[in-house]
Amino acid sequence: MMLRAREQRRENDRNKEKEVVMQPSIWGRLPDELLERIIALLPLRTILALRPTCRRFSCLLSSPAFLSLLHAHNSLAFLLLSHPQFSHRCLPLYDPAADGWRSVPLPPSSTSGSASPSSLLLLSAASGLLLFALGRSSLLVANLLTNASKVLPLPTYSAAPSSAALVSLPSRSNSTHGYKIFLPCASDDDVFVYDSASVAWTRFPGFEPVLGRRNPHQGGAFFDGSLYFTTPEPFSTVGFDLRNGAWDVGVAPPMPEDLAFVRLVGGCSGSGEDHLYLVGGVGRDGISRSLKLWELVGRKEERKGRAWEEIGRLPEMMCRKFMSVCYHNYSHVNCLWHEGLVCICCTTWPEVLFFKVSRGTWHWLPRCPMLQEKWSCGFRWFSFVPDLFALV
Repeated sequence: MMLRAREQRRENDRNKEKEVVMQPSIWGRLPDELLERIIALLPLRTILALRPTCRRFSCLLSSPAFLSLLHAHNSLAFLLLSHPQFSHRCLPLYDPAADGWRSVPLPPSSTSGSASPSSLLLLSAASGLLLFALGRSSLLVANLLTNASKVLPLPTYSAAPSSAALVSLPSRSNSTHGYKIFLPCASDDDVFVYDSASVAWTRFPGFEPVLGRRNPHQGGAFFDGSLYFTTPEPFSTVGFDLRNGAWDVGVAPPMPEDLAFVRLVGGCSGSGEDHLYLVGGVGRDGISRSLKLWELVGRKEERKGRAWEEIGRLPEMMCRKFMSVCYHNYSHVNCLWHEGLVCICCTTWPEVLFFKVSRGTWHWLPRCPMLQEKWSCGFRWFSFVPDLFALV
């Protein structure tokens, strides 16, 4: 009996080693719709490698029906790390599915003669698009998945931009979508908004408490059609409507008491519903003793019914580590939304603290192995979700 079982295992191993070949005639008889459904299940890099093999495959990525299938099956998301010491020809990204790191090449336009490598700065990311500053004269919008990019001349050349917000504007159907760029003016308190639909910049009056030098965090959190900002102390929330350029000082209820620092994070749930979160250090005399997370609840039309509802509190030991990391210099703290996670980062620390909203749990993302030990500051994180629908 044991000998028979051993022989059976050997036979199974030999069968596994045999190469399984799909007859071309079978593939040729498959209906187009079924074949496209099968191809849509392949990894994106495999689909891109198929394009040169025949005219039919090369046209797939321009087919609305196939793009809809691809959008439904491919929802990979990565955390992208930027650091001044990295090579400007690639950037490292963390793949949660594989729990590993890899590097992604930048588009040729970002490494060619349009700017020196030292002047290339990643400013923002949204729905598969990355926004770079190319010196003091232009911006670069790039889709790494399609290897497409566009250089946008800046409306003013007073200084290289250090902050900007890239906002994706997806349509309700699975079709291509555009974007807007919110750019603070370096010389005064005005702002510029670029619309990919009109291919033009529009200048709007600014709001000094948000755009002043006392407030270095001018990127904004996108929520419900507007960018939301916080003012310096006394902390409050201000909204900027991207459609008409109007500022709204009563867009959110008063913030919780005893806050030492605040950050806003805008996110979209799996059902497509927008959410706005408030990350705050709680303490007195500018020293945080704890860190909490709130969510804005209530409808925008019913402002009196809106409130900040606490949804999470950082455990004491993790809080001690985080506060020691930033040395109570909260200007180094940045926050972002990443596929159901509220990520809290520090430019002086290579790890990421994140809160999983669905489970209400806190975790640390370890240090990237591509980092050298002597690199101690300049860490900036971005959420990167590859998207074929995002046009530059």
